[in-house]
Amino acid sequence: MNWNLYQKELKRNRKNLMIWSAIVIAFTLMITSIFPYMKGMGDDITALMDKMPPELGKALGMDANTWSSILGFYSTYYGIYIIVLVSIFTTSTGATIISKEEKDQTSEFLMSKPISRLDIFKTKMLALFTLSMIMYIIQTTVALVSISIFRGDPVDWDVFAIMHVNGLILMLFFTSLGVIISMFVTPKKNFMGIVVGITFGSYFINAIGQAADAVNWISYISPFHYMSFIVNESEYSVNYLSAIVLLAIGAGVLYISYLKYKKKDIVG
Repeated sequence: MNWNLYQKELKRNRKNLMIWSAIVIAFTLMITSIFPYMKGMGDDITALMDKMPPELGKALGMDANTWSSILGFYSTYYGIYIIVLVSIFTTSTGATIISKEEKDQTSEFLMSKPISRLDIFKTKMLALFTLSMIMYIIQTTVALVSISIFRGDPVDWDVFAIMHVNGLILMLFFTSLGVIISMFVTPKKNFMGIVVGITFGSYFINAIGQAADAVNWISYISPFHYMSFIVNESEYSVNYLSAIVLLAIGAGVLYISYLKYKKKDIVG
């Protein structure tokens, strides 16, 4: 690991981290702060949910119980929007953290330093992991504090922890995909479209599979299928086998990315 390069990557991505953190914090606060008002409309919302097609409720992870507790309400938006937003930041950062040198034509200067490609790759991955965890910890802390403030009724914090562990697994998985994208896509290209397509696409594939029994098989393609955010399920828990598999795939993706990077003809 190269300490100077590590610090440089953290500083270079500081602005994006602050912007995306502000977006995620604002969204988290908005969700938790409106729960007391939504809970007061519980009977009306339940009646509305009864009129909705059951398939739509399944796709959105909603049912009548969603509005009865702050965790049920929060989990619906956490599993759809917050994890997607966090993953867009970490995946796009993963896609640019290595290719940025080539895109900005500073790779020749970096390669002239007494540092191997392995050290470059390891250092940048550590910086990426640090940025990802900072974002994750900020969002989790804000959610914990705001739920404590607006909860109204007692909260099962074990369920909260399980939900956020599931979110962490998904975030790390998508982050690894961002790294390998940069190995096979020209660095001159804007990665954001690809990243948004992968993250949102994964969610919608799972939603379609959950909504329609006829195409339920399609949800197995999505990592969202294996990390549940439906906290009203009986015996809600972390699927440890799925978590290990997703993390193992992520680690394998990073290893393939390194092999590709080691042999890559870098221009710039």
